[in-house]
Amino acid sequence: MGSQEAKLKKVLGLGDLMGIAVGQVIGVGIMALMGVAIGMTGKAVVLAFVVSSVFTCITIIPLTIMATTMPTTGAQYRYSSLLLSPKIGFFWMLLFIFSKVTIAVYAISFAQYLQGLVPGIPIMPAAFVILTVLYITNMIGVKTAAVVEKIMVLVLLLALGIFLAYGLPATNFAEVFNPKDMFPSGFIGFFTAVGLLAFATGGATSIAELGGEMKNPGRDIPITIFGTTLGVGVLYALMAIVAVGILPIADVANKPLTDVARTILPGPLFLFFIIGGALFALATTLNALLTWVTKGMIIACEDGWLPKSLGVVNKKYGTPHRLLTLFYIIGVIPILGGVSLDTISKLGLGVLLFAAIIPVIAVTQLPKKYPELYAKSKFKLPPKVLMAVVVVSILLLAFQSTLMIMTLPVKIMLGAILYMIAAGIYVTFAKRKNPVLEMEEVLAVVPLAAEVEESTTFN
Repeated sequence: MGSQEAKLKKVLGLGDLMGIAVGQVIGVGIMALMGVAIGMTGKAVVLAFVVSSVFTCITIIPLTIMATTMPTTGAQYRYSSLLLSPKIGFFWMLLFIFSKVTIAVYAISFAQYLQGLVPGIPIMPAAFVILTVLYITNMIGVKTAAVVEKIMVLVLLLALGIFLAYGLPATNFAEVFNPKDMFPSGFIGFFTAVGLLAFATGGATSIAELGGEMKNPGRDIPITIFGTTLGVGVLYALMAIVAVGILPIADVANKPLTDVARTILPGPLFLFFIIGGALFALATTLNALLTWVTKGMIIACEDGWLPKSLGVVNKKYGTPHRLLTLFYIIGVIPILGGVSLDTISKLGLGVLLFAAIIPVIAVTQLPKKYPELYAKSKFKLPPKVLMAVVVVSILLLAFQSTLMIMTLPVKIMLGAILYMIAAGIYVTFAKRKNPVLEMEEVLAVVPLAAEVEESTTFN
């Protein structure tokens, strides 16, 4: 098969995927948006993290089922195309591309923490430099990026462990759950925080996009997605307890964790937390994002929705260098435009959550269109249970998306809505140049888990 997908190197083991997933999940959500969430819901932020994690675990079930049953590159685009229709798949892709304005969030947040460590460093150049460095890292190969990711994740987890080791013993737990400091903005404030924290608790499903580069996707995908989501959810709840249990709410609302860390940590450990915790958290998330963000567009180029030359994979490094450059530019534009983190976060997340409804609906067609394939899956649900999970997932995603988009500035909110309408109109009349691959052709590139040798190592 002469597709660009076939040129991707199958080099990722469970350890690589766990590193990428943890790096993706632990990032801007905890380091930059913790204070914002506290401002929205006070000390109920601990509960907000728990609820957000539960919501995430529910909404990731459909994608995990599909990724385990038929692992593939560009998972969400391909599932939407194969199980619903090619036009719906391309509509999902257009929404996904727009949502990646959030690339700038990670780079800008990194620069802000760096400025707190070294006053005087300008935000824009620093954000541009970190984005450029990680862009180059991913240009030279996914395995290189995965190795860098694992190293940074180990340092990151050590830094967060130190934060908890010093913070939990110093926490006033009676004050953490004091009702008078909870829900200052009521129901809307709490659930807006829950939705925003999807930035923190979500993200592990992104490894489904790397199915074409995994050694044993059927086994590793569910382990990575659920293990990472639950494990990081517990970590976040503990960090939230420290965040609201050390200083008064007024001192931590709408602020990063810098002041809390400075209060509980000795000088050298504070420095290590800022570098190894905050900076590495943001860098690992951005690095992980650049590792997988291009995969769906490779398939869209193969299908003829986009120029095939755009999705060319570099023969030497096995990376889609042109698509990677496109997303690099998408990330650079908000940096140069000076758009606020709050606006970028809500805009990108709101559109992404809306787009996520499409592959969730797609899973309902999997047992119908490919019953034998579904029967062999290592992770599946009875049809009625699956349908119930899909309905709940759609309601949760729609609710959170609406909260994000409706709380944007009016002009930006209208711009986002108009973009989605325009994308729908364009897709209605657009024509692709090539036929979408059938399932048999997909599996010729990415074998089922059952066909992978049992001797596959956890590396």
